[in-house]
Amino acid sequence: MVEPDTIIDGRYRVITRIGSGGMADVYLAEDSLLGRHVALKLLHHHFAEDQEFVERFKREASSAAALSHPNIVGIFDRGEWQGTYYIAMEYVAGRSLKTIVREQGALDPATAIDIVVQILRAARSAHRHGVVHRDLKPHNVILDEEGRARVTDFGIARAGASDMTLTGSIMGTAQYLSPEQAQGQAVSAASDLYSVGVILYELLTGVVPFDGETAVAIAFKQVSAEPRPPSTVTPSVPAMLDGIVLHALAKDPARRFRDADEFIAVLLSERAALPAAAGAAVLVGAPAAVPAGYPHYGDGGGGLVVPPAVPPYEEPPRADGDDARRKRIIVGAVTAALVTAAIVLLLLFAGPAKHVTVPDVRGQSEQTAVERLRRAGFSPTATQGASASAPIGFVFAQSPASGNRADKGSRVTITVSSGPGSTAIPGVAGLSPAHAAQRLRAAGFKPTTKSQPSSQVARGRVIGSEPPAGTELQIGSAITVLVSSGPAQVRVPNVVGESRSTAEAAITSAGLEVGAVTTEPADGQTAGNVIAQSPSGATLVAAGASVKLTVAEASNEVAVPHVVGQEEARAAATLGGAGLVPRVVTATTTDASKVGVVLKQSPTAGHRSRKGSTVTLTVGKLGTPTTPTTPTTPTTPTTPTTTTTTTTPAAPPPAAAPSP
Repeated sequence: MVEPDTIIDGRYRVITRIGSGGMADVYLAEDSLLGRHVALKLLHHHFAEDQEFVERFKREASSAAALSHPNIVGIFDRGEWQGTYYIAMEYVAGRSLKTIVREQGALDPATAIDIVVQILRAARSAHRHGVVHRDLKPHNVILDEEGRARVTDFGIARAGASDMTLTGSIMGTAQYLSPEQAQGQAVSAASDLYSVGVILYELLTGVVPFDGETAVAIAFKQVSAEPRPPSTVTPSVPAMLDGIVLHALAKDPARRFRDADEFIAVLLSERAALPAAAGAAVLVGAPAAVPAGYPHYGDGGGGLVVPPAVPPYEEPPRADGDDARRKRIIVGAVTAALVTAAIVLLLLFAGPAKHVTVPDVRGQSEQTAVERLRRAGFSPTATQGASASAPIGFVFAQSPASGNRADKGSRVTITVSSGPGSTAIPGVAGLSPAHAAQRLRAAGFKPTTKSQPSSQVARGRVIGSEPPAGTELQIGSAITVLVSSGPAQVRVPNVVGESRSTAEAAITSAGLEVGAVTTEPADGQTAGNVIAQSPSGATLVAAGASVKLTVAEASNEVAVPHVVGQEEARAAATLGGAGLVPRVVTATTTDASKVGVVLKQSPTAGHRSRKGSTVTLTVGKLGTPTTPTTPTTPTTPTTPTTTTTTTTPAAPPPAAAPSP
């Protein structure tokens, strides 16, 4: 940031900063040489380091400096200071149109039309000089203290944010971008008319036709979405204005107004149909009523006030008689004779008409050339002609040629460029990139190439062009040749662990096909879920490739759970829950802590058994301990103690939950 009282380039004393943007900071400064305030736009240093950008910045500033119009903020000077560059512009005290809409909301139709007509007159003047604004928006329109609309940044916008890709654009610019700008296509005067249509929409409704979370989202709507008619947002908007606004917002530039003149004429016609204010002045070529605070100034405002018609003066009949009438006839005849004699003498003695040298007016604007020829004593006549080298509105030929001597007052015809002309884009589909570029250059276009996936066109061959073949476009415009890079690469989604239906939907949505599906038993996996895929997730494959799936199937075998050490009831429940049938046998034990506890199991834990098979549990049963004695005499052997085996019927296993 530049501090106040800093002297820039030895001439401009900074007073304060009044604005900042993505390209430059704007300061109010005093021009010490001419003693006036100026708006000084100082380029950010990171832009100043880009030589290509700087050259374009200088070139566009020079083009804009040639514009002179009551509705255009003038450019006075440009220069270099401390490693960056600046432009000194006319300082306009007032508020931006964006600020007014934010504070007041929608404007009445008459006021909205009056402001937009002034913006269009500024655009018309610039277009005639070959300058396209490219970034028309309410932020760049200032209403001065007299209520006059002043458009700023003509020409400079081309070197700034609006010429960047959408990724770098600001939200405010994206809301007013034409569809062709949003797609990176050639920009023309029709693009400015689209932006003015967006401004008119906002003035009538208080909102823009397209908005979104990001600049890219807004730009996508500019290209593909249709705007709501303004009257559906603000019912007080006349239906005729709906048609005008939507015509200006046509996606195809060829379907918009032909030029600013046609747009102005339609708006003024609608303005005249609005209810007129009482006692309002009638304007030539302008609406019947003009609100206070919005005066008109020459071309910048729509015309001059027409005074009431005055009857032509008629000399009253004279009362004299025939003598007086005869005297008047004699006096008239003598006067005519004297005038005739004087003319004859002048022709005899004046000699031949004076010859003057025809000035060279090629490369000058039409207005400048006409004025220069008139000052030289000639009668200029302008015709239109196509030229690929001269900007629109500039002279590229004249007759007689410069340097010739011609009679003063004779006619000099100048040919003014109407642009390079237009032609249809030739078809290039199926060609090699080199052949396609050669064909487009031969037609007068500037081709560039861009890769694009295609499953129909072989890799390395041309898919087509943007704009497409057959489009009428200005000669010298840039054409993008779309070259096939083969089928698009798609990242395979990871679907392991998902249900089969969910996995198949994800694969299809990614532009892939579901290949063979096999099933396998899988412990610990939910039946019907994907347990493996090929190719694996995150792999890049061609669009349309197939993905094989392996799905878990329901198994009839289970692993026998470990129940040794558990109480009988709990062990039985565990086995039942696993789909197995417990069979209980008892074994006598003298350890009270092992009574009712599973001492062993068969099959052992981990063994795989079919569901419904039996698992034998040995459960401890308390027995009386036997005290050993020392035998003294042989005795008859006693009957050994018998271990009692009992079988506890197990509860049936719980019903299995249905498979998903």
